[in-house]
Amino acid sequence: MRPFSDSKIIDGIVNKRPEVIHFMYKDYFPLILALVEKNSGTLQDAQDIFQEGQMALYLRCRDHELVLNCALRSYFYSICRNLWLQRLEKKYRLVYEPDLLVNESVAKYITKESITREQKLVRHRIFWKHFNQLPEDCQKVFLMYFDKVPFKEVAEKLGFTDENYAKVRKYLCKKLLIKRIKKDPEYPNCVDHE
Repeated sequence: MRPFSDSKIIDGIVNKRPEVIHFMYKDYFPLILALVEKNSGTLQDAQDIFQEGQMALYLRCRDHELVLNCALRSYFYSICRNLWLQRLEKKYRLVYEPDLLVNESVAKYITKESITREQKLVRHRIFWKHFNQLPEDCQKVFLMYFDKVPFKEVAEKLGFTDENYAKVRKYLCKKLLIKRIKKDPEYPNCVDHE
């Protein structure tokens, strides 16, 4: 018997419960790894796709847009499969990019459109990759900040001396996150060069 039902997993995702995230990684990740490796991907690719899939699932759960017609595991697999196929499509399109230049105006439009969408995905992936590597107190500060929790309450919940220290801690964590993101090898791919 599985330790979490689909409804408990959804609730755990919305409430950011670490035990649910770990369960998903243990139970769902092998499926995603097999999918990605079977389609010429690497472990790193699988980890990226899994993280993007978790984020997509979280956003759908949080915004109450999730309507399940199958098992959550199957639903998550299809999200990750679609993300992987999109990434493969991008690689495939880049091979044939010179063919697009036959009609220059269309090529610029298509290229600009796909770059913008891909940049957003890369930014999103890089942000969450480095966010998850931050110290735990930084993650908690950010999550409370994202939920618009007042700094006074952040200080109380995390045991900081006062709300000013909570603000300073958020600032230092933000600097650390930005520094790590800028060092990421994928960072140049998500910045407009125009």
